[in-house]
Amino acid sequence: MSLVSRVVGRSWQLRRSPFVGNLIALGGSLASVAVATLLVARVGGPYGVGQYALLRILPWLVAIIVSSGLPYAISYFLAGPTRGDRRVPSTILAMTLLASVTAMAVWAVASPLLRPLFFRDLSTVLVAWAGLKVGSRLVVITAKAASQGSDDLAGSNVGILLEELSFLPIYLVLTMLHGGYGAIIGSLVLADVFTGAVVWLRLARRGFFRGLGRPSLELGRRIAAFGFRSQIGNMMTLLNLRLDFVLVDILVGTAALGTYSIASKYAELVRLPPIAANWVLYPRFAKDDPAKAVHRAKRMIFRLGLLTAFSCLPLLPASGLIIPRLYGHSFEGAILPAQILFLGLMGEGVGAVINAFLYGRGRPGLASIASGSALVVTLVLDLLLIPRLGSVGAAITSSIAYLTTDALLVAFFLLVSRPGRLLPKLEPIFPDLPALPPSRLRRALDIAVAAAVLLVSWPLLVLLAMAVRISARGSAIFKQERVGEGGVPFICYKFRSMRPVLGGPGVTAAGDPRITRLGRILRASSLDELPQLLNVLQGDMTLVGPRPESIELARRYPPGLREIFAYRPGLTGLTQVHMRENLPPGLEDVERHYLEEMVPWRVAMDLEYLDDPSLGRTIGVMAETVDHVIEHGRVRLGHERYRFRGEPVNGQRSAAVSGGSQGRATP
Repeated sequence: MSLVSRVVGRSWQLRRSPFVGNLIALGGSLASVAVATLLVARVGGPYGVGQYALLRILPWLVAIIVSSGLPYAISYFLAGPTRGDRRVPSTILAMTLLASVTAMAVWAVASPLLRPLFFRDLSTVLVAWAGLKVGSRLVVITAKAASQGSDDLAGSNVGILLEELSFLPIYLVLTMLHGGYGAIIGSLVLADVFTGAVVWLRLARRGFFRGLGRPSLELGRRIAAFGFRSQIGNMMTLLNLRLDFVLVDILVGTAALGTYSIASKYAELVRLPPIAANWVLYPRFAKDDPAKAVHRAKRMIFRLGLLTAFSCLPLLPASGLIIPRLYGHSFEGAILPAQILFLGLMGEGVGAVINAFLYGRGRPGLASIASGSALVVTLVLDLLLIPRLGSVGAAITSSIAYLTTDALLVAFFLLVSRPGRLLPKLEPIFPDLPALPPSRLRRALDIAVAAAVLLVSWPLLVLLAMAVRISARGSAIFKQERVGEGGVPFICYKFRSMRPVLGGPGVTAAGDPRITRLGRILRASSLDELPQLLNVLQGDMTLVGPRPESIELARRYPPGLREIFAYRPGLTGLTQVHMRENLPPGLEDVERHYLEEMVPWRVAMDLEYLDDPSLGRTIGVMAETVDHVIEHGRVRLGHERYRFRGEPVNGQRSAAVSGGSQGRATP
């Protein structure tokens, strides 16, 4: 089959993918919002855009609060453990109707207070009529959530697209008939009514209401409790996204809000894949068994994380051209805030997968803690920076808040997915071996350094992953079981440096033909070890310690040397810095020489460090490692052998074991 045929065939398959379908719907929705914002901007300028943004955000906010986060709970109860209970759909419908009426009443009562705060150019009566948007919004978002949880992602995609697309023709007609803010309010309400009718009728045709049980008060309490826990996190997340809108309006002015709204809309282009992944993965995680859910999450975290980070590269510099051309030169002040927002959204892909995982496994409270911590950052920095820097200050605050949320979500995922929690605890390969973890101070250093290096080096990781994928068949990341703390196996990550072929010794010499050309460079510079920073964050590895051994070779260690497996393996150690790992040329049994001649020296040197693993000494070994990699990380492509860790022996260069892989065959 030709390359063109394969590409066309793959593209035809992708069009039916739920992720691609949701991405298309989100793209169409975002494009519709952009066009609507453009129309409002041309008529009302920055001030009109600010009012339009508030009329979209505040009714939604009231609807979510009054309903106790109902839309966030629907998918879990329809797709999770209660998916066979026919009382769930009727209970959801009853809660939707009750919450809609209550929310509209709350808005009507609060209208006299809302007008001077947010809608100074609108009459109190018009603000009260905007309360219809509260009820219509809740009808739409519950319909989309019901479609999501009922395995009708196509129906939810229809709702996502229609709710924004249908606004455009209605707004054009009402603007010609009347115009003003009444046209905006009427268009928002009518678009919701139309979209809600389409999605709920689709659900009815698919049998959503067939065989309904009576609404259950007890089930309603459970849904409300789950929704409340979910609502806290989602409200805080969306406050992180939108609180700066409100504060910019209050502290700086509506014109500045209009400018910042444009910056935010442009930067949120990069959020499309994460939002789509979150929407698709949430019900899947709810259906999965724990082991499958963890496996799916780990796979998607890496893929979506790279995709999101890499997509920022072209969009960030292009903002200087796109924003003025679309919205006019009066919006040039949105360029710098948009670029700052991109920096904070680079980790959005990772956070989206973990957020869906926590919701799907019934742990929305952890996601709420992460969002709540970021909200504290938002409140403090917004009040400090917005009065001084305006929309730029709001962008700085939002970026820091996004990164704070992502970092905490990663920490919670590592905690929840450890063996013994969601997954069964793995058995050690040496049953009587104790587990000797590093001190809390060293663990804090592990987290701080690994997180900082990953944050700074993500562009390099993206480029290396692409280069490895091109140079070697198979995944860019090589995963292999290694012996961890207490002899318990764990999955160790590396950039692939060898061709995925069968056979060959478990110890790799420098001239091994399985090593790719790029792999030689990666091993010589230790760049192939960078993904192990994820192992460090997860707590499987530490920064300094004995290198992780393969299970096959570990079982062949002499009994007197197996005590080394009681300790947590490290990214580097004394053996990687000081020991000369030379393999004499012409060995018939490389593994035997490694186990009998080299392992005793390695274990002795590692234990010498572990007898006094002070913080100062740990930092010293890390500094020596950096110096060693810079000084001795040479590679000689085109030769059968090259030296990295070893020195010339008797005037001749020996075939050295690659220090980065500790002499094991690791693609």
